[in-house]
Amino acid sequence: MHTIRLLLMSLTLLAPPTGSALAAADARPHGATCHDRLQVPLPEADVGTAPAGCAAATLYYGSDGKGGDPVAARHCAYRERAGAGHTVSRETVFGGSGVLMMLYANGQGVPRDIALASRFACEYGGAPAEIRGRLQHLQWIADGTDTAPMDICDDITSGMMSGFCAHRDAGFARVARNRQWQALQSDWTPVQRDAWSALRGAADDYFGHVGSDEIDLSGTARGAFAAEARETLEIQLLADVQRFEHGDRPAQTAAALAPLDRQLNTVYREVRARLQAGASPHPYALSGTVNADGVRDTQRAWLRYRDAWVAFAATRWPDTEGDAWRAWLTETRTAALEAITGGP
Repeated sequence: MHTIRLLLMSLTLLAPPTGSALAAADARPHGATCHDRLQVPLPEADVGTAPAGCAAATLYYGSDGKGGDPVAARHCAYRERAGAGHTVSRETVFGGSGVLMMLYANGQGVPRDIALASRFACEYGGAPAEIRGRLQHLQWIADGTDTAPMDICDDITSGMMSGFCAHRDAGFARVARNRQWQALQSDWTPVQRDAWSALRGAADDYFGHVGSDEIDLSGTARGAFAAEARETLEIQLLADVQRFEHGDRPAQTAAALAPLDRQLNTVYREVRARLQAGASPHPYALSGTVNADGVRDTQRAWLRYRDAWVAFAATRWPDTEGDAWRAWLTETRTAALEAITGGP
């Protein structure tokens, strides 16, 4: 239930809107400013009560992002808002005033109230362009030109907020994937489950290294890039197991392993040499924080991942030789390494 809150605990604190940020946010549709909007009175009857430690974001979105309990979310959001001193904290990036903005904008559990939603949009804060975007978005809703439900991530402009939104969406996707994994594993034997557990641990290590060591994390959108890199690998892992469960097998043969392994080693050495030399041989090459040591550490994690994959496959799909699995994994890893510097 607290997936979102746990994800956000490791992220950077967002600053509340003050001074120049509020002034910059005064897009003035219909002549109103954030100063004016913050004077909109709060409806005391809507506040209600909520238990300490509640998570408004989880109550609002549900664990999978498909919707939860808007009334409970409202009560909790008012509590979070009061406890945070009207600022946006790590725990309330998707809670507090942000949830209240969405509830009143969308008329979820309360009558739609664009004036109140605008107050909470200003109170929530963020990058000035995001505040302006949300206020304009709310005006479109009021005018009837936008009828889709409003979300806090609809109008993001900052790299930092894109990271928050990417982590949130990854959390929702993980819940959905876990259900698919449970269905896939319903007839697995204890031996297969043990082998999968080892593979899952190796995957966590390898995917984590990819997201931290083989993605450029020098910009403000680094959180989004890291989350997206891991999400891509998680999606592919599930898709691969699903197709193998349906009888598909790698196109590579055991005999292909030796030349593919030589190619991998060649590409690995070249990529590290280029990174050590600081070269950028391709106009779209990844650079920034990616370095030779990080690639080395990721490669070592991949080797453990490869071995765990082969061990699991031997228990679940013993009709395919171990070297065929190795050849498939090796070819995939070579392509990932080539992408770091834009190709050979």
